Amino acid sequence: MFDVLTDVLEQVRLAGTVYFCAELQAPWAVSVRPEGRAPFYVVTRGGCLLEVDGEPGARALAAGDLALLPRAHAHVIRSGPTVPPVPFGRFVKEHPMDERGFVTCVGGEGPTSTIVGGFFLSQELEATPLLSALPAVVHLRADDRHVASWLEPTLRFIEVEMGSRMHGSRSVLNRLADILFIQAVRAFLSTGEPIHAGWLKGLSDGQVARALALMHEHYAKPWTLTWLAREIGTSRTVLASRFRTLVGASPMAYLTRWRMLHAARLLREPRAGVAQVAEKVGYTSEAAFAKAFKRTLGRTPGKVRRPPQ
Repeated sequence: MFDVLTDVLEQVRLAGTVYFCAELQAPWAVSVRPEGRAPFYVVTRGGCLLEVDGEPGARALAAGDLALLPRAHAHVIRSGPTVPPVPFGRFVKEHPMDERGFVTCVGGEGPTSTIVGGFFLSQELEATPLLSALPAVVHLRADDRHVASWLEPTLRFIEVEMGSRMHGSRSVLNRLADILFIQAVRAFLSTGEPIHAGWLKGLSDGQVARALALMHEHYAKPWTLTWLAREIGTSRTVLASRFRTLVGASPMAYLTRWRMLHAARLLREPRAGVAQVAEKVGYTSEAAFAKAFKRTLGRTPGKVRRPPQ
């Protein structure tokens, strides 16, 4: 069967990622409201606590741990449970980053921790089906040897590029963001933690998995619920009910969103024309495509399209 997971991961392109490397001497605490950016933190020395809005209690992050907040929840990251947090904006003003993204906050009497982190553009993440499969916090632990095998060399590469003055460093860092995010998702899926909804949950059901595979492999076809059900060998009612229960959307709504994700990727290519992209994702009317694009992704095709080179 067509590999839906690979197809989804292929769409991850995280342009505009911001990186930082912070050396922090306790006591310290920062409250963060990401506002459109999904943060991640990797503790490379020491440790800290992470408290996320809507999540019970605090998570202890040890050296080598990675925490990813894919839905950009507000949170507090701190050296200890009683340290009052400083708003992120104030912290940055008091401890500005240098041009490479390095920041130092020392002068306390406690132990020093080092955190490499960054902010992904969550607008890009929100558009992917991956988001519905992920929890508020993806916490990968250093004692998982598989995680350490790819995280440590990836971080070394990131730190080298952050300190580099070579041309193209920003492009390299953006590609490393793709890798870091995809590897984190793969590692999370391998933990076997329960998935409560979304397309990954749908892959556990034979009929829904077949429907997903058909729509991913042949997304430009003029699918209808009747045609899809006939291809799978079930009724429209059964397919619609099972699909909505597991995936959280109707088959046709899911198909439209997947088409728009492909369209957004195509529109970023040089000299991409809206009419040509519309045709490639199954639309004969440019106006109907533009309306569906704006309704689904919240932006017009023109806002996404790259200017001619």
